[in-house]
Order: sequence, then C-alpha cells, then structure tokens
Amino acid sequence: MYTYEMNAGYSDMDESLQMTIPAILDCFQDAAIFEAQNGKITVEYLYDRQIAWLLSSWQIVIERRPRLNERIRIATVPYEFRGFLGYRNFTLTGEDGRIIVKGASIWTLIDTNKLLPVKPTQELINGYQIGEKLDMNYAPRKIALLGDGAEAERFQVRKYQIDSNRHMNNVEYVKLAMETLPKEASIKELRVEYKKAAHAGDEIMAQVAVMDNKHQVVLKASDKEIYAIVEFTLAKIVD
Repeated sequence: MYTYEMNAGYSDMDESLQMTIPAILDCFQDAAIFEAQNGKITVEYLYDRQIAWLLSSWQIVIERRPRLNERIRIATVPYEFRGFLGYRNFTLTGEDGRIIVKGASIWTLIDTNKLLPVKPTQELINGYQIGEKLDMNYAPRKIALLGDGAEAERFQVRKYQIDSNRHMNNVEYVKLAMETLPKEASIKELRVEYKKAAHAGDEIMAQVAVMDNKHQVVLKASDKEIYAIVEFTLAKIVD
C-alpha cells in the first residue's frame, strides 16, 4: 500500500470549507501516480512500451469530506489483475484516524498505437505490490441508464483540461457533471463509467435524469456517442 499525507488546503475547499469531490479525486489520482513513480512501473516505463492505464470506472463512497487545514492521509493499493483490467482501491483518512472516503476503480491497459486493450505482461504485474481488497459494498462497473434525460448544459473542452494522455482528464468529466446538480446537494456516493475520450475543442452535451436520490448525467458528443456516465447518490436534494 502507498500512502501520503497533506493538509486540506483552501484551494481545494468549496463555500462550506469542505474539500470538493474533484479535489478528493485529484488526491486519489495523484496517489496512483506517486506510487508508480516511486516503484518500477513508472509513467515513463509505460510510455516507452506504448501502453497506458486508462480509467474505466470510479466508485467513491463518502462518509464526510475533509475540513479546511485538516491533516489527511491518502492511500492506494492495487488488488487484482483480470485480463486487461486492473483493480485498485483508495482511502482517505481524517485526522481522527477514521476512513472518511473509500474508493474503488477499474483500469484498462491500452496499446496506445492500436488503441486496443492489451493484457499486461508478467513483468508489469510483478512490478506492483498487490494488497488486500478493501471492505466496501462494490457497485457494478457499468451504470444502468435511468432514462433518456433532458439536456441541461453544453460545454466545450478547453486546453487546460487536457492531461499527459492528450485527452480530457478523468476528473474534468465529474466537474462538468457537477454543474447540473441542484443547489446544496449533498453527495454520498459517486460512480463514473468512462466510455470515450474527449479532446480539446470537442463539444460535450450533458443530459440529466433523476430518480429518487439518484442524479445521473450522461455526457455525450455531438454524434450522440457517450463520453461518460456520472451518477451521484444524494443525501438530499434542495431546489
């Protein structure tokens, strides 16, 4: 397991002085990269072999969010490889020593030249320290659509949203989807299923469907292909 600690900074807070969901996801993304760069399977190792791990899905369960200046510990551990998929958990522990956010993620190993999934070599698998699977209620990788939904927003992908894989960063999809949430919505769980990468200049249409405490956002391209499905489980909805 790889861990690092930090103080929850003001730049990561929302108006309630709690860490935002995107900031929490940034912490988890960074943990995976820090582990890689301090181990054998670095980003450069993958680039040299024309392969990359692309995120297929997130499941984030939130008990509470860190407060301003709270000392927090972020941890991550890969726990399984299956075919071309890799499975990784994340936790965020508050200064009281309790885990306050749990995360499950599934990653697909891609041949960056052919843009097709590829099975990891034994050398690559041996480069990771496999740990125990986190105890949590795991949701399916695929998200069942609630319905067609109504168009809520249109966005254009900006250059600053592009990461080293030359497409829109995973967290940016969540940021766009959050623009459609009701005011003061309290998020207890987040699920994301990634289907297609968006690039600078692409237009993204957000379609929203709501059922009970589920707020589901389908982010689509102009040709109606789906970039990502983002589903929030809300503790309450305030119009």
